[in-house]
Amino acid sequence: MKIGAPFAGPVSFPLLVISEYEDIDLHNTCSESSNFDVVLDSITNITKYGMPIMAGVFIDMYSVIGSTESKIIYTVKRGTLADYNARLIASAISGQVVNADPETVMQEARNGKMGLVGNEVALGMKYSDLARKLGIHAASCMIAARDASFRPVLDYYQKGIDFIAKNPDRAAEIISKKSGYYDESTMRNIIGIYQHRLTTSRSDLESSIRIYSIVEPAVYRLKILR
Repeated sequence: MKIGAPFAGPVSFPLLVISEYEDIDLHNTCSESSNFDVVLDSITNITKYGMPIMAGVFIDMYSVIGSTESKIIYTVKRGTLADYNARLIASAISGQVVNADPETVMQEARNGKMGLVGNEVALGMKYSDLARKLGIHAASCMIAARDASFRPVLDYYQKGIDFIAKNPDRAAEIISKKSGYYDESTMRNIIGIYQHRLTTSRSDLESSIRIYSIVEPAVYRLKILR
């Protein structure tokens, strides 16, 4: 079973940590392109693989900083999951999204605008809390597979979630080493915030498709694996 996931993205973290102890064929989609049997990615990016989704993942990976009363939302570059989430906020409050570098986002937040950044940049109100308030909360990451025979990957994923919850410092060490993206000190500070939650509920998956189709029409074409 060949598995692809972006090692820079928190959706990969449970498999990164469990791959330290289990023999799984895990590849970094940030640097590799191949024919994968299973792919993990944001719901807005997983559409390009053309595979049906079999599970979703709720992850608290973003913070809202600055004023939630602002109609102008600053976030990082266009096309990222942060950008899509900012556009969901904008759609719910009739607001406007401005894309900028993280330093500018933080500066504008200090100036009274709303900002949306990854937890590794700054910590603030959980995006999920604001999303619930606005009626746009949904699993933002997905696990897709060629067919149902690859469902055992979900067992590995849950093992990884459980390992992170029970061994956060060790998990931070592994993620820092394997991802090559986060330093260990930063990861130790934020590992407990993510709270990965796996869902195979058809209702949850349909809700994610409906909500993210608002900002990325390609999401509407996603199929759910039976």
